[in-house]
Amino acid sequence: MSPLQWALLLFGAAAVIAVYFYSRRDRRAMEDDGTREPLLPKSDQGQLDIFASPGSQFDEFGVGKPRRVTPTLGPAPAAKGEAPAEKIVSVLVAEREGTHIRGERIHEALRAQGLEYGARSIYHRLRDGAPVFSVASMLKPGVLDPAAAASFTTPGLTLFMVLPGPQQPQDAIRDMLGTAQQLARALNAEVCDARRRPLAPAALRELEQEVEAWARARARG
Repeated sequence: MSPLQWALLLFGAAAVIAVYFYSRRDRRAMEDDGTREPLLPKSDQGQLDIFASPGSQFDEFGVGKPRRVTPTLGPAPAAKGEAPAEKIVSVLVAEREGTHIRGERIHEALRAQGLEYGARSIYHRLRDGAPVFSVASMLKPGVLDPAAAASFTTPGLTLFMVLPGPQQPQDAIRDMLGTAQQLARALNAEVCDARRRPLAPAALRELEQEVEAWARARARG
């Protein structure tokens, strides 16, 4: 090969190598600056998980799988084949634009729904003094202290209940989901699952049906 041909060959190889490394660097930069969609929103860091515990499982709605409760004191656990003793349900009310909601607005909206501030420094729907469902800040530690309202913000709220409770499960889930929707309207927010994906009306109805099915199975014993 002539010197000119060798020069052209080397130049071409250098160009290919340069393009290869440039494309790799560009792809890494896109991933680093968040262009690639993450598995979970970055804002989920520090998100409150009321029911985080070894072995706990939730479906895409944030609904706890029916599970048995083994009390430390009291009667023996239910025998195999009996209905599950407990069910946990939770949804989020997340600010629609991903910003934070001021504390004053939150407490005003919670009180407008007849919720009461109490145990664990959060709000509750009470029936005969017992919580039907509860409302906490989406972020750890979940506290919603009215005294700190002026300096407090949060991207949203977590509504959760443990069944069975002081109200019929079918009525309790309708109340909780209806309250979540009213809070969402008041706070420029959306009712979401545990991954902050908005729940359409059909998905909310499916949640109700799941609780109703659990209640029927439990009633059959």
